[in-house]
Amino acid sequence: FIFQVLFSRHCSSCDIKELLCSSSNIPRNTAITLVDPEGAMVSIDPTMPANSPKFKVRVFLCVFADKEDLVENVLSQVAEQFSRAFQIKELKTEVINRLAVLEKRVELEGLKVVEIEKCKNDLRKLQDEMSTKHGGRVNCPCKSTLLDDGRKVTPRRDVPSYPKYTLSQETIDALKKPTFDVWHWEHNEMLSCLEYMYHDLGLVKEFNMNPITLKRWLLAIQENYRNNPFHNFRHCFCVSQMMYGMIHLCNLQEKLTLTNLGILMTAAVCHDLDHPGYNNTYQINARTELAVRYNDISPLENHHCAVAFQILSLPECNIFANVDPEAFKKIRQGIITLILATDMARHGEILETFKLNVDHFDFTNEEHV
Repeated sequence: FIFQVLFSRHCSSCDIKELLCSSSNIPRNTAITLVDPEGAMVSIDPTMPANSPKFKVRVFLCVFADKEDLVENVLSQVAEQFSRAFQIKELKTEVINRLAVLEKRVELEGLKVVEIEKCKNDLRKLQDEMSTKHGGRVNCPCKSTLLDDGRKVTPRRDVPSYPKYTLSQETIDALKKPTFDVWHWEHNEMLSCLEYMYHDLGLVKEFNMNPITLKRWLLAIQENYRNNPFHNFRHCFCVSQMMYGMIHLCNLQEKLTLTNLGILMTAAVCHDLDHPGYNNTYQINARTELAVRYNDISPLENHHCAVAFQILSLPECNIFANVDPEAFKKIRQGIITLILATDMARHGEILETFKLNVDHFDFTNEEHV
């Protein structure tokens, strides 16, 4: 049967359904569903498209005994249309798959964390073994543990006996040049070179140092440099040798007092003592013990100074034991000033000051020196 239903655009949806039921002579409680050629439901309202050869709307009729059946049917149709429109089944499958992938990833990440912790523990054990075998900081009787647990340095009671290295004339000449190669020397050889520098510059005589105390002090210095990739005892020797070379290259023996030369050399030797391997930025951001102790102001450099004078406070290692208190106060202040100046955050400021004075630099002016 073909029925033609005409209605105004001002009709309501209920009015249109009434017209469809009355024109088709079907009960008013019949559920009428309109479906377009693609199978999607067409809303029954004045704005729905008109039937045409290209757009044929199919009509489905369903008679319900009561309102509950009618409501249930409408809800099922709405659910079906929502499922089609939003592809709920496909979306559910995709969500389940993604959850499975995430669960797998969490499981793998958890295993990685376990493996990382295991590696860390293995590394700690290896470091302890290496330190025990090679006389590192762990079993060292003269070391700074200030950074670790706040204990003081314990003195070395025995007479130090590192293997004596006899410097050849060729080595002595090379040692005085900034081009000296620091990479081919063992620790005992570097210790012998540092000992020679103090004797050669006349510092042992000037400060009336006990040669045994000088040896013990140098050993304490070596033992309080950690086995870092860079800030280690070789770096200490490299900087100290460069300072020694610059003293000879610039003929500073004729321009500076022996006290100032002693300050330069000792500051160079001590400038990175007990460096933990992480810079000031890390210390401050991580709020480490050092950063808290020194209020974020050059925490590493302050620590290097503290360890240096902690070692010098030991009678067995005090190379300035025979210096009068006023002279030592000047030496201490000079060493502190130089070590604190190694904070790279102050490099620009110090360089600018140097540039202002370089054209009229005067070695007799304490402000310049």
